[in-house]
Amino acid sequence: MATVVRFLVFLVQALPSLGLLQSPNIRELYRFPNGTWLENIAVRPNGNLLITDATTSSLWGIPPSTDSIRSSPRLVHHFDEAKDMGGIAELTPDTYAVIASNSVWKIDLSKDRHSPSPVRIADIPAGFLNGMAALDGGNAVVISDSRLGLAWYLNVQSGNYSISHQHETMQANSDLGMLIGVNGLKIMDDYMYYSNSPKQIFCRVRIDTRTSRAMGPYEIISYNTLADDFAIDPRRIGYLASWTNNEIIKVYPDGLHEVVAGAEYSRVLMSATAAAFGRTQSDRHVLYVTTGGETGPPVHDTASLGGKVMAVFIGS
Repeated sequence: MATVVRFLVFLVQALPSLGLLQSPNIRELYRFPNGTWLENIAVRPNGNLLITDATTSSLWGIPPSTDSIRSSPRLVHHFDEAKDMGGIAELTPDTYAVIASNSVWKIDLSKDRHSPSPVRIADIPAGFLNGMAALDGGNAVVISDSRLGLAWYLNVQSGNYSISHQHETMQANSDLGMLIGVNGLKIMDDYMYYSNSPKQIFCRVRIDTRTSRAMGPYEIISYNTLADDFAIDPRRIGYLASWTNNEIIKVYPDGLHEVVAGAEYSRVLMSATAAAFGRTQSDRHVLYVTTGGETGPPVHDTASLGGKVMAVFIGS
């Protein structure tokens, strides 16, 4: 009897790591080839998804699937000179800024949805460009530099750039085995939100939404919330992709937080990297999540399972 009990305990512990306890509220849209690390995501006005692929330095388009029709990705553009891909931010309807290595490009899908020709905005002498958000009506972006532990301001029209934020909550360290600090970055109303992965903090600062200049103190919203990128809903609730804990962490404005999807030893959301809410009536309560696959930090390891795009139903 004791042997049976021990076996049942082992089975319960093992199922999450095998991905067999996947919630009915989580659905896989598409898994990319082995070794693929998906880095970031944006949702187009028509509901389709844009995915940055750090392994092949490519931007992919993928429509959300239904129960009967499986999603299939389409290559939007391959950045030949880049070694990886970072954040993506919508500037104006269906026009985006995209990070490819330490260059920022503009890609317009509103005019040419099939073979757009990206335009280089600027090359920035950064350590590692990562998260990005638009401001000033799409005339500028603010970008996290994870290696230097700061944020850059970039004028999309002129290509001029400057350091706009440098604070202790953004500083980098090597606690996670690599030099990294400020990571994901988003703007909601007049606040810039950002995560710092090794410090395991989720922060915000009030900004001038034209220049990104700080207009108030740098605030730590929550501790013990290790995250990559994230989404913010209209209630200023954050949904953080925890790439080391394989979870989505819901952070309330008062700093309280809880896990709403995934689990530390589960493969369902293993290496979650970024999140974005759907934009149509049918999926506005769906959080789309990218992952780096069942592997460690970005590698070109063809033996590891590839990153995937997941749909997580959050509810109203």
